Amino acid sequence: MTELDAIVGNASISKFDVMIIGSGPGGSSVAEVLARFGQKVLVIDAGPNYWVGLDDPAPGKPTTRFSNDELKLERRQLIRQDPIVEPRTFRAHDTDGDRTFTGAVCSIPKTVGGAAVHADVKTPRFQPTDFQLGTLIGGSVQNATFADWPVQYAQLEPFYAHAEKMIGVQGLMGADPHEGPRSGPYPMPPGVPMYGPLKVANAAKNMGLTAFPYPTAVTSMPYDGRAACNDCGFCGDFGCTINAKGSPAVTLLRKALLTGNCQLRPETRAIKLNVTGNTVTGVDVIAPDGSRQTLTADRYVLAATAIEDARLLFLSDANGLGNSSGLVGRNLMLHYGTQVVGVFDERLHGDRGRSTTHATTDFRGVPNDPNRPLGGIVEIGAGYGPLSEAITYVDDTVKYGPRLKALLRQSPFRDRVASLLMQGEDAPQATNRVDLDPGVVDLDGLPVARITYASHPFETSARDFYAPKLLDLLVTAGAKFAFVTPTDNVPGNSHLMGTLRMGTDPATSVTDEFGQFHDIGNLYATDSSIWPTGSGYNPILTIVTVATRCAGNMVFPGSPEKVILP
Repeated sequence: MTELDAIVGNASISKFDVMIIGSGPGGSSVAEVLARFGQKVLVIDAGPNYWVGLDDPAPGKPTTRFSNDELKLERRQLIRQDPIVEPRTFRAHDTDGDRTFTGAVCSIPKTVGGAAVHADVKTPRFQPTDFQLGTLIGGSVQNATFADWPVQYAQLEPFYAHAEKMIGVQGLMGADPHEGPRSGPYPMPPGVPMYGPLKVANAAKNMGLTAFPYPTAVTSMPYDGRAACNDCGFCGDFGCTINAKGSPAVTLLRKALLTGNCQLRPETRAIKLNVTGNTVTGVDVIAPDGSRQTLTADRYVLAATAIEDARLLFLSDANGLGNSSGLVGRNLMLHYGTQVVGVFDERLHGDRGRSTTHATTDFRGVPNDPNRPLGGIVEIGAGYGPLSEAITYVDDTVKYGPRLKALLRQSPFRDRVASLLMQGEDAPQATNRVDLDPGVVDLDGLPVARITYASHPFETSARDFYAPKLLDLLVTAGAKFAFVTPTDNVPGNSHLMGTLRMGTDPATSVTDEFGQFHDIGNLYATDSSIWPTGSGYNPILTIVTVATRCAGNMVFPGSPEKVILP
């Protein structure tokens, strides 16, 4: 196929067993499993396809239209929703009126491959206790809805190992003292460490903390037909130009397309699920040419993010399709980020390598231990792009010409900072939710998603507890001064979880443990929308893990482990 084709993969398929809405890690994982076992799969995505030859088995394919262009990716929003024509709205509480903000809210890439295209694909596993917080702390946190997952770490561990192989994860077995049991090592050893994170990691050791190579779906060696990472520095927030990042597009989705059983339709936007009784009969879509069509399959899978999944269910039914529990759209979780920045005398060369090469889980915490409240994994990073520095930190007198060039070369700030980001777990709350804004529509005239979200003392107290410790770590590493960055009034985190909670009781959940809707027999959700809690870890690996298990049960009911590759 050529890059201009509206259909990628086997264009001759006209009858589909399964239709998947969204090609990120949750959708592509399901597509790979089902196509591998002979089912005819249709994947649609609202975003464009920036890979050429995604369905071409030839060596060197696919190629990409991404480039190391900070202006294109960071400032002109090549792969993000345009907040002018596709905004979201926000309010902290119902009492704030219909909305307090319209624009970019929890913005996430809109492209084939989903958010993992621009992410630096950090892939730690969740801890075993992360699946049991309903039992461990649920009764002690007021106004929160902590619940146990209906599946536990021991059941997921084989799927974790499978997911690491499929997307290609580098890491060091045994390096993280808080990691759950593993059945085997990582597929690849850690890549080259960055100077800044290594400097902070050494300081952590001197403080009695353990910093270790961050598990990441980035090739440290040639792997599965993909080149080794060349540490170009354009990792987080950029599409990889050599496919070293294990984006779902070039790993899972590509494998599905190469079976001949999968068809991908980019720039095809789902706008309504049609239902008769308790069965989905088709999906109304807006095709690339702007026409409206209805696509059909036997089964349907939602995997378009926790926000867009819920929005589509409300676009399909005013009360929320599949919403007998009243929980569709509720319990939205985002991860409560705590970031501290240290400024050093020396250059740390944050532009040379991946976004981060080290992490510590010493601030993840322990359930019910007041001396170690539940926070999250801490990413040890350094620097950001020169254009971001220029736009953010210089005034109009130096924004153009020789003075700007001199400032970028000297980089008084960007090249001399190290940052620590704690991916703090936020408490699920029924009041934190997604619904439709009653007065704002997008470019197609459809109501936009409205986010109602306010932080809970559970996560703000963890921030207050750990922020001074993070500052101490940077000072120990040699920072001349350090500060905690302020939190945003409007949430910008792109770790989106909850809204379609899974569980065993239809009265307190939307789907079962395999993502199948309690109310609608042929509808599933397989991204992080179904998670009861969000943990304090980056979500991509667990999305692939859980989605693979869900797909496995679609192929082998009761025996999903049969889809795991040796």
